[in-house]
Amino acid sequence: MRIALFCPTWGDLGGIERKGASLVAEFRRRGHETLVIARGRRETSEPTAAVPVHRLPLRHLPSRSHRLVRRVRLVLHLPELLAGLRRLLRTWRADVVLSLAVSSYTPYTIGMAGAVPLVFSIETAGPDFAQHPRALRWALRRAAGVVACASSLAASARALAPEAAARIVYVPNGVDLARFGPDVAPYPHPRPYALAVGRLAHQKGFDILLEAWARAAPAVRGVDLLFAGDGPDRGLLERQAAELGLGGCVRFLGSAELDQLAALYRGALLLACPSRWEGLPLVCLEAMASGCPVVASDVDGIPDAVVPGETGLLVPAREPEALAAALAALLGDPARRAAFGRRARERACERFGWPVVATRYLEVLAAACGRA
Repeated sequence: MRIALFCPTWGDLGGIERKGASLVAEFRRRGHETLVIARGRRETSEPTAAVPVHRLPLRHLPSRSHRLVRRVRLVLHLPELLAGLRRLLRTWRADVVLSLAVSSYTPYTIGMAGAVPLVFSIETAGPDFAQHPRALRWALRRAAGVVACASSLAASARALAPEAAARIVYVPNGVDLARFGPDVAPYPHPRPYALAVGRLAHQKGFDILLEAWARAAPAVRGVDLLFAGDGPDRGLLERQAAELGLGGCVRFLGSAELDQLAALYRGALLLACPSRWEGLPLVCLEAMASGCPVVASDVDGIPDAVVPGETGLLVPAREPEALAAALAALLGDPARRAAFGRRARERACERFGWPVVATRYLEVLAAACGRA
């Protein structure tokens, strides 16, 4: 197949972008030609690269607070951009398009579905899923196939567009089992530490984690809390840590490359993932592949990966008291942590390796071509 990947944020340091790169690598390894369509200035395209990348000045659907001006701009630019997208797909002779994009890019997925069979992958839950319900419903109806990275998202999509229910399937995200594994050297931190990984933004619930860490004292005494990632809330979180008296045990490391992340997971006592909403976060899968137990919010796709009492602990979202209790319980029980870590690695190998996940994506893409 000749597969065009629509990933507007291609090249950024996020879960969707890493997922796209992993899928492209697996597709190419199996002999499928791939093209990437992303957001950006046209002159920054890389049409002759091993994986051609074509960038276009894509615009978001406007939020409610900026609806009028941005809607006008989108309407003015959309016909030209859709014509360019369709022309690119025809020229490249794409067999199918796979869309890895949040709901605000649905006008483009809808437009491409009229030219080439399109598989729409639902990547996030929470406000993103609910922000543009009419556009999302239209995209689900127009798509030749729909993939949801969480079983709860698949159910929500079927409820939103019942007529498309037969084409909606659950396929989890994946993990690189070789990069994140037991042979990685642990991160050289001078004290034992728990780890939090992700964009420093409201969705990830790191403010809740800081409050929980303060409540968990003295159980967490002698253990540091490391944050790997950057984002708009870094200053707020640093101030919150100082106000809670956590300046001596909380460290903000900034963005981390994949090799550093693998070492961080390998050396951590546990991963904390207190998100308010999610799809299926790669950080949980990477921690599990590294043999690191997970304490996480019981939201969206996280229960598809983390089995409470087997690979980690789940707590209600937005409840620092429950999170503090879970952190204290697991940090105080080395034997339980070790057992969770062993089973986490086994579960990651059984279900979430990228070769397994990519096979399921290719089955959906092939079925979409057949329907067309």
